[in-house]
Amino acid sequence: MANNINDLFRSLGRTKKVEFISENIEYASAGAVADYVKGYLFDVLNDVEDDEYIAMYLKNKGYSVTKK
Repeated sequence: MANNINDLFRSLGRTKKVEFISENIEYASAGAVADYVKGYLFDVLNDVEDDEYIAMYLKNKGYSVTKK
């Protein structure tokens, strides 16, 4: 059954995947969300629309961040 669900999910288009995840996010583990979000990471970061949040994350990882 799990394979059928995974196959069905993979067959969905990008918009349908996003809608499904948004509607059911409370049932997912952080690891499961990360696996699916990884492919859409930059889209997610654009949706956040919070440059300071992204800069803080990178700074905490040891990166130097400057705004141009």
